[in-house]
Amino acid sequence: MKIYLFFLTLILSTAGFSQKKLEEANQLHDTFRYVDAAKAYEEYLAEAKDVATLTWMRIGDTYYNLKEYQKANEAYKKWYEDPTHELNVRQGYQYLDSFRRLKRYDEAHTIVERYYKEYSTKEKLTAYYEERDRFEELIKNDTLYTVKNAAFNSAYADFGGSFLEDQFVFSSSRNKTDNEITDRDYTPYLSLYSLQISEANPGQNPQLFNEQIESPYHDATACFTADGKTMYYASSFQSGKKKVFDGDKRNHFKIYRVDLTKKKPVKELLPFNVEGYSTGHPYLTEDGSKLFFASDMPGGYGKADIYVCDVYPDGTFSKPRNLGPLLNSTTDDFFPYFKGDVLYFSSAGHVGFGGLDMYKSFYKDGIYGTPINLGPVINTNADDFAYVEGKTPNTGYFSSDRAGGKGDDDIYEFTYNLELCQQFVSGTVYDLETRQPLADATVTLYINENEKFSEVRTDENGAYRLEVLCETNYTIEAHKAGYSKDGLNLNTDVTPGRTMKLLDFKIKDLSEIFTTDGDVEKIKVDPIYFEYYRYNINSVAAIQLQKVVDVMNAYPDMIIKIESHTDQRGTDYFNKELSTNRAEATRDWLISRGIAANRIESAIGYGESRPINICNEKGANCTEVEYSENRRSEFIVVKR
Repeated sequence: MKIYLFFLTLILSTAGFSQKKLEEANQLHDTFRYVDAAKAYEEYLAEAKDVATLTWMRIGDTYYNLKEYQKANEAYKKWYEDPTHELNVRQGYQYLDSFRRLKRYDEAHTIVERYYKEYSTKEKLTAYYEERDRFEELIKNDTLYTVKNAAFNSAYADFGGSFLEDQFVFSSSRNKTDNEITDRDYTPYLSLYSLQISEANPGQNPQLFNEQIESPYHDATACFTADGKTMYYASSFQSGKKKVFDGDKRNHFKIYRVDLTKKKPVKELLPFNVEGYSTGHPYLTEDGSKLFFASDMPGGYGKADIYVCDVYPDGTFSKPRNLGPLLNSTTDDFFPYFKGDVLYFSSAGHVGFGGLDMYKSFYKDGIYGTPINLGPVINTNADDFAYVEGKTPNTGYFSSDRAGGKGDDDIYEFTYNLELCQQFVSGTVYDLETRQPLADATVTLYINENEKFSEVRTDENGAYRLEVLCETNYTIEAHKAGYSKDGLNLNTDVTPGRTMKLLDFKIKDLSEIFTTDGDVEKIKVDPIYFEYYRYNINSVAAIQLQKVVDVMNAYPDMIIKIESHTDQRGTDYFNKELSTNRAEATRDWLISRGIAANRIESAIGYGESRPINICNEKGANCTEVEYSENRRSEFIVVKR
């Protein structure tokens, strides 16, 4: 009996210890102290018999935030595969991202596809498939980037960057001696450092950017006005020299503005900061008119979204505008950088290599285009973020915690080899009426509106294939003798080796557009009617004249002559003059639409001498319709 009681006491004691250790681990997890939480969970697992589904989720969180992705994946799997687990978007994302971090992309795809099928719309699932197709095409091709680790990185976190004249200002936790240590992962707080980028070499030692601005906590991600007088940056929210915590024991980032011309700079808390939420990663456009930033404030599409404010001349701001769901995802979107109508940003929510990837979006007419992944090498299965262009073309900097670096996050230099980026366009040319493919049709590619870039002929199946450059605007046109033309505008993206398929053209057979009048061959169009006593080309006449242009484009060797006529009202002299003006106006209109002047042999007005309808001198026997039929232009084929 005593032995039984001894073992019962031992079991109860062990159970009590296990429960106490779990409560300790959960508290550490909930206050983001992941290093200590991991140790506590490991001690708990060593004694626990049955582990609750929610506990596995928290263990997955802990290892994910410590970047131990294999352990995170194993814990999340136990949570995710339990049919009783509750849907949680953040943990669901982190589970699929742990697959991406381990380069197990097919398994990550299965997780996302299941989510969209069960919890989202058909349109969003289709958009995901399209984005995944672009990504799969991307990873099969060569990179456009050459990257190297910057010489000024330390053994601690170094990331971000912006220019203040020739100074490169970045964020770093290298100042271990002077900075306090964070409770979350026992690393020093961030400070702003700078160096003369032209002197960036192994001997260069970055200096603290401004001791008067530095706080005892996080100071990071700065940007500057073009004149260098004003700085925007993110800092831990403080009251005096103490951090301010909200209800869930979190200290948030806020964006501040500082006038650098003052002897003692003062931090100005900007009005769009929201209490209880973070704002950070500010980027000011070169003209100073717009300030982009990231925030997890309410009303977004995910954890952190990208916003923009107008900056008015008096220094005030417009209400922040969210950049919308095409750019912002269901998780984190950070580090905006806007230049030359292109927005670069980092996102964890779009289809990518893992963690944060860098993307670009073309901005036009107030709309941001589909995000484009910048591709392999510059993006990896680690966090890759904080894109910024360098002082010389096609160079720049970004940050990453990829393997092989010097510290936690490192800054990398890149060179962008755009001239190596080629894509392909393919499709088929069809007869518009019969839908049959047309062999020996010509497909021409134009750059800079009308400069011929390349040209091919379709094969026996009507198919063609053209090579194009990335990030270039083209016009592509299909034509064949005796047919109309068909064309479209083509804007290529930054995906190397991509083939854009099914760019098909349908052109119309114009061989039956001719008619004969005795021995004379004419272009068969509806009569070009003119208003009474007028010779200008009205909108109705222009429709018919465009048909003449199409025919002459289809037959590039064709030569015509124009004959214009009036009705029988008015004097012979007046009608001869009026018809001549009509013939010349018709000729000029054709020339204005690209028809060479030497392809129009003559433009003659015959007055009232060749009427279709014969009217008596007083015109009593002709209707207005019959008079209008006499006021016409005709197109005589001289050669084709």
